[in-house]
Amino acid sequence: MNYPFWVVPWLGGGWVIGIISIIHVFVSHFAVGGGAFLAITEQMAYKRATEHQDFRVYDYLKKHSLFFLLVTTVLGVIFGPGIWWSISLASPAATGVLIQEYTLLWAFEYVVFAVELATFFVYYYTWDRMPRKRHLQLAWIYFFISILTLVTINGMLTFLMTPGDWVETHQWYDGYFNPTYWPSTVLRLLVMFGIAGMYALVTSSKLQDEGFRTDMLRYSAKWLLPVFFLGPLVAYWYFLNVPQASIDTVFDGIHNSGLGNLSILARALYLSLILSGAILVYAFVGPYLNPRAFSFKAALVFLVFGLIVTGVSEWVRELLRKPYIVYGYMYSNSLLREQVPAVNQAGFLPSAQWPRAMTEQPLSRWEQGELMFRFQCMSCHTTRGYRSMETLLGARQSDDIRRLLEVMRSSDPAENPYLGIMPPVVGHDDELEALAEYLSTLAPTPAPQPMPLENTGPAIPGIPPAE
Repeated sequence: MNYPFWVVPWLGGGWVIGIISIIHVFVSHFAVGGGAFLAITEQMAYKRATEHQDFRVYDYLKKHSLFFLLVTTVLGVIFGPGIWWSISLASPAATGVLIQEYTLLWAFEYVVFAVELATFFVYYYTWDRMPRKRHLQLAWIYFFISILTLVTINGMLTFLMTPGDWVETHQWYDGYFNPTYWPSTVLRLLVMFGIAGMYALVTSSKLQDEGFRTDMLRYSAKWLLPVFFLGPLVAYWYFLNVPQASIDTVFDGIHNSGLGNLSILARALYLSLILSGAILVYAFVGPYLNPRAFSFKAALVFLVFGLIVTGVSEWVRELLRKPYIVYGYMYSNSLLREQVPAVNQAGFLPSAQWPRAMTEQPLSRWEQGELMFRFQCMSCHTTRGYRSMETLLGARQSDDIRRLLEVMRSSDPAENPYLGIMPPVVGHDDELEALAEYLSTLAPTPAPQPMPLENTGPAIPGIPPAE
């Protein structure tokens, strides 16, 4: 609330972050898992060449490493900075917390990443230019450095979901070594191995030697086994350390409010599990049991399925954090939890730095309501688009919306059933009146004939439908 708000029509800023992040995760996880694939597979190539004079795995790895180089560097360079660009615009306050708390760790991660890139360039451009044993050692060095990037950055990512004692102490190590740090690190590592196998299926499917192609497809499919057999156990370990309120959000919903957000969360979680199981069956029946029938097009479809599962899983992880962006500390609209009582007393528009600067000149009630909506609601909602207020409010008029806002202003879960997914609305009574008037202008224009009460919008506990 102390920065200008980035308005993205229809999609909202959250989806811009999400689209960029999902692609980046799918690529960056390949950078780590693919490092393990290169090291372990080159170890196999070295053994075959030494014992049987079979150099086919070496020939395959040279081509696969070019594919690896193009994907991880080109797409990584685009979507890595894209994340910082999008979060800085959509969530500048949360981005500021990450930077201020972990400046040195971010700097260390950037140095490690630069070393990782340099190491891989040396690895790729020294094929056949250095002894095979030394080149193999270089592969293991790259894998170790890529693991170091994971263990470094994962503490800062899990901090957002489970900051732990940091909320009270504000000591960086309390937030970094948080309750989900280790389960998330292990789970991501398993997923990285699986993604490495998915990418390897693409390159293996292009091999011309049918017998060798069959061997490499089966070998690549085996890389998915760890995540599917160990993944559920590690995921259970992860959820044991997630706040209980987030777990309740998945299974209980907002007391059957009908707004649909939490039912979407539960469905997304189940969809992720179903698609993951489908990938396992597909990998077993396809490239493992019937590698001769597994084509390049099928490998691309397999990769798309992996991207979808990655996207749904990351979406579930983000939704679990609601209504916070830093759990227990900063709400998704950048309002600090501890500030709510003071802001309610002083008023939102006078308290928030950027809205205050915009209200130095007298504003109409509609303009005040629009500012309230922009800075308190638009981090998750749009006027007309994704999670649009037009759809959620139906044909409710200003008085009905005002009563709804009164319910949502309470910080008591017994009075406000929406606290599990949405921050409390804050502000003076007149500011809520202005917000209600603004929101009423977003509702569809009622038809001339009387409308049935059950069709005036989703049912809301304690709030009668519009008449």
